[in-house]
Amino acid sequence: MNKWTKAIAAIAATAMLIPLAACGSSRGGNSGSSSSKDASDVNIGISMPEQMLERWKIDGSNLKKQLEGYGYKVTLQYADGKTDLQTSQIQNMANNGMDYVVVASIDGTSTGAACEQAQSNGAKIIAYDRLIMNTDAVDYYATFSLEEVGKMQGEYIEKALGLKDGKKGPFNVELMAGSPTDNNAGYYFKGAWSVLGKYYKSGVLQAKSGKVPADETEWQSIGIDNWDRQKAQNEMENRINSFYNDGTKLDAVLAQNDAEALGTVNAVEGAGWDYYPVITGQDAEKANVQAIVKGKQSETVYKDTRELAKATAQMIKDLVDGKTPEAADTFNNGTKDVPTQLLTPVSVDKTNLKEVLVDGGYISAKDAGLE
Repeated sequence: MNKWTKAIAAIAATAMLIPLAACGSSRGGNSGSSSSKDASDVNIGISMPEQMLERWKIDGSNLKKQLEGYGYKVTLQYADGKTDLQTSQIQNMANNGMDYVVVASIDGTSTGAACEQAQSNGAKIIAYDRLIMNTDAVDYYATFSLEEVGKMQGEYIEKALGLKDGKKGPFNVELMAGSPTDNNAGYYFKGAWSVLGKYYKSGVLQAKSGKVPADETEWQSIGIDNWDRQKAQNEMENRINSFYNDGTKLDAVLAQNDAEALGTVNAVEGAGWDYYPVITGQDAEKANVQAIVKGKQSETVYKDTRELAKATAQMIKDLVDGKTPEAADTFNNGTKDVPTQLLTPVSVDKTNLKEVLVDGGYISAKDAGLE
C-alpha cells in the first residue's frame, strides 16, 4: 500500500488519510448498520487506559466533549493502567447496554473478550489510537499513521547527526521502543528502523550498550513496559553508568514517546553532563514542550488528539445516522482487517514549536515555557 503525500499543516490532519505499508491490503469500511435514532437515546462508553500520562486525560476529555456536542449520553472511565480494571469497565459498559464503546487499550490482546461481550449485547466497538487484537469484536479503528511517527523520529536523528550529508561517526545512539503490550509500538519502531537500521548495519551508528535489535521484528527486546517514565529513566541510568561514565559521548537517544524522553532527560541530568544528546519523543506533553524550549529534549511527534477525537466522534455519528464511516485503510488485528482512519502526525522542535503548538491552539505560550 503506497503512502500518500504528507499534510501541509497539522490543522489539516483530520482530512488526511495516509496508507501505511503495514496495513492490510483491503480498502473501505463496514456498512453503517445502525438505524438513525434520537441523539438523546444514544449511549456511549469510553474506556481510556490511564490519567498519569497527560495525553490520555486530554483524549478522554476531548472525545467526551465532541460526543456530547452531538447530544449523546457519554460515560468516560479511566483504567489507571490496570488491564483487569479496563476489562471490568468494558464489561460493565456492555451490561449497561451501551450502543457504542470506544476503547484505548492498555494491552490490545487483553480487551478482546470484554469487547466481544459488548458486541454481543449490540454495541459497535471503536478502537481508539491502539488496535484491539485477535478478535472480530472491533468494528472500526481511528489512529495516526503509526510508522510515520517512528520514521519522523528516525529522520530527526538522521538529520541532526548529518548522516544524510555523509558524516561517518561512528555515533553512539541508544534505542528504546515502546511497551511490548502496545500493538502500536511495533509500528513506531519499524518506522524508525526504516531510517536508522542501515546506519547500524554500516557501522556509522552504534550503541555502546549493545542493545540494538537485529531487525525491526525484535523491537520488544528494547521495549519499556507500559511506556513508563521511571522505567525508561532506570534503563538509561543503567546504560549511562555502565557504558558512558568514562567520558564517551552519547550522541542521540531514540525515545519513542515523551515519557521515555523525560526519563532520558532525567538520567542525563543525574549523570551531571554539560550537554544533552539528541532526544526524540512523541505526544507533545506539556513538560516535554518546555524541555524542548529549554534545549533539553530535541523533538517530539505531535499528534493532535483534538482531531482524533473529532474523527472518532464523526465515525460514531455516521453509524448513528445509518451511514458508512470514513475509513479508507485497514489494519489487520490477527483475526480481521479492521476499517481504519489514519491521521497525520507532525514533527516538532524549536523551529516550529510556536507555530504548530501555540499558534495552533494546542498549548498556551505560558504552558509551553515561552513566557
